[in-house]
Amino acid sequence: MKNHYLFALLPPEGLARQIHEIRLACSEKFGVIKALKPPVHITLYRPFHMEDTHEEYLIREIASATSGMEPFEQFLENFEAFDTKAVVIRALKNPGIIALHSSISSVLIKNELDKIKPGSTDQPFRPHLTIAYRDISPAVFPLIWEEYKDMKFKRSFNADHFSLLKHDGIKWNLHNNFFLGSA
Repeated sequence: MKNHYLFALLPPEGLARQIHEIRLACSEKFGVIKALKPPVHITLYRPFHMEDTHEEYLIREIASATSGMEPFEQFLENFEAFDTKAVVIRALKNPGIIALHSSISSVLIKNELDKIKPGSTDQPFRPHLTIAYRDISPAVFPLIWEEYKDMKFKRSFNADHFSLLKHDGIKWNLHNNFFLGSA
């Protein structure tokens, strides 16, 4: 059976709660709710479908590919917009998150675990935490962006692990954690 998976960097609980409060405030003020569904996260590799019979293999391969990686400080700074489709908190690129994204992508593509053809949905890697997306109407986007474009937000956290999330048909659930610096 095919399942829906996502590799993500989950901020610590206190920071995740702060960011979720921002998402809630945006949802209440502007009537957008889609961003409230997934947990607060930075996507390391876009959601993909895979046969669940490959789960153990995927977990072993990802653990092997990332075993020598060290924890890193992940900085978050201010808000940005992706066209008129999303408002996000920017997660600054750094060697740690770039290496993590690259290693995960390599495993999935090399082992053909993600069946979407390379290049067919490729977007540049833009790490972020979503505040609003998918259900933003063209009329509401300028109002949301006006609210957040100049708002300051500056936090950081120690990224000492990343996670594989699995969708159960209703919500994303933590399926496996991979700890950095545990080679």
